Amino acid sequence: MLLAGAAVGGGLVLAGDDPDRPDGDDALASAPTCASIPEDAVLSALPGATPETEGHGPLAGGESSTCVWTSLAPDGEGRGSLRVDLSARFTDASAEPVVTGERAAVLARDAAVPVRGEQVDLAGGTEAGVWRGRLPGTAELAFQRDNMLVRVSYVGEADGEPVSFGRARDTVVDFAARLEETL
Repeated sequence: MLLAGAAVGGGLVLAGDDPDRPDGDDALASAPTCASIPEDAVLSALPGATPETEGHGPLAGGESSTCVWTSLAPDGEGRGSLRVDLSARFTDASAEPVVTGERAAVLARDAAVPVRGEQVDLAGGTEAGVWRGRLPGTAELAFQRDNMLVRVSYVGEADGEPVSFGRARDTVVDFAARLEETL
């Protein structure tokens, strides 16, 4: 194991491929952690939610955090899952022309939102794309702020059935608006 780690590290040094690092012009030098997401916003979107997954680490061209909460409320009261991905995109000075972290976040947002997505304005004036997820009862949303891409996915169930897309959409938009205020 130690030998493999040394080989990978040595290969990176020889190849000159250092991990991506923020540029002085990038507003965020790292991705926010799950602790930056207000608990009251999570509980408003998903009553009875408990943390399931928390991850933080490198991303090609940046750094990311993934946060997942689930609620196993008794049937009839609503069950579901809420996932938030926060990714800080760093300026790529080796590109010609240079791609800023902010531009990389815009491109990532545009790639994430499908053509069928609807544009909505969050409370703080940030434009977000929201769309129907692949599973019934699912709504997804993405918005960009500075050099950060924020993706939110919500899936809900009530009385043993998936919630309507309208309800899922309203939940994810309300949550994203509350999150936008804190970031």
